Amino acid sequence: MPLLTDASAPIHSRRDLVSALTDQIGRGDFAAGTLLPSERVLAEEYGLSRSMVREALRTLSERRLIDIVPGRGSVVREATVSDAVEHLIKIFDHGRVTPRILIEARAMIETTAAGSAAMRATTVEIDTIVRARRACDGANTLLERVSWDLAFHLAIVRAAGNPLVETMFRAIQPYVVEILLRSLTDTEVTYQGLVFHERIATAIAERDSDAATAEMQRHLTLGLTLFGSDIDRNLNLVARDALESLVSDTVTFEDLMRLTHEG
Repeated sequence: MPLLTDASAPIHSRRDLVSALTDQIGRGDFAAGTLLPSERVLAEEYGLSRSMVREALRTLSERRLIDIVPGRGSVVREATVSDAVEHLIKIFDHGRVTPRILIEARAMIETTAAGSAAMRATTVEIDTIVRARRACDGANTLLERVSWDLAFHLAIVRAAGNPLVETMFRAIQPYVVEILLRSLTDTEVTYQGLVFHERIATAIAERDSDAATAEMQRHLTLGLTLFGSDIDRNLNLVARDALESLVSDTVTFEDLMRLTHEG
């Protein structure tokens, strides 16, 4: 089992250890499924405290580089596309994303997905789309409506039958949750927007690819005319302002952010 004797920089802190282990895992020195050296071995090798080593391993776990398995140790994880997407989301400058930018990105992904879903969706997938639409219409709380709205769009993306399209949608899912918050706390946007859900679902069920594509395009671009000055503001701030306007609602921003990893 390799240790970090070839580390390019001295290891004097938790951060140094995290960096060195990350580099070794990235190079493949520790293959997926193998155990890292134990806390005791790492602590003795580099003169660090067990608590510093434990924190370093916890950081690697949070970054999804390892799994900490009780009674066994720290196991190197197999890298996945989803992990890469999540990492990119974390390092991307959130301040650069505005509603306009997100609307353009969604249109590129979801209009094509809607057209493909009309041609490829199974009966079960169509039922899932219709069920999500109805649940969204009948939701009693903001959190429920955001959750079902997201589920509706995700169901369509899945029904497109292309796993890379779903991966691209999931890459922007945290931002989708934010723009849904802006939309669904705006009475006019909600009133006009939810009408399109039924049109899109109907077009997919009727295998009308052109109609599904067109209705999704109209649906996604409503914000360009209805968001006013918010259209070019920081999306994160727009979402927080929308939530703060609901003084009588008990949902928190953190509740909504949990949706970014659901589905």
